[in-house]
Amino acid sequence: MQESKTYQRQREKFLRENTIENTLALLQDQFHAEAVIAITPALRSINDLQKLKQLLLAAAKVQSIEAFAQMLNE
Repeated sequence: MQESKTYQRQREKFLRENTIENTLALLQDQFHAEAVIAITPALRSINDLQKLKQLLLAAAKVQSIEAFAQMLNE
């Protein structure tokens, strides 16, 4: 059975939002909240789910919030 377009959009929206929230949680665990808040709009502006998934993995390993911020602009 093929998924409806509405279901696909809703699913992708959920996955996108969940990935962003998980990325922010990882960053907040490692860095000052103010720094994470500063990059939140840039992270939320990304619509590409694959890029968000890559950033989630990077958030677990990144050495500084500045390095993560640079990844947002790549």
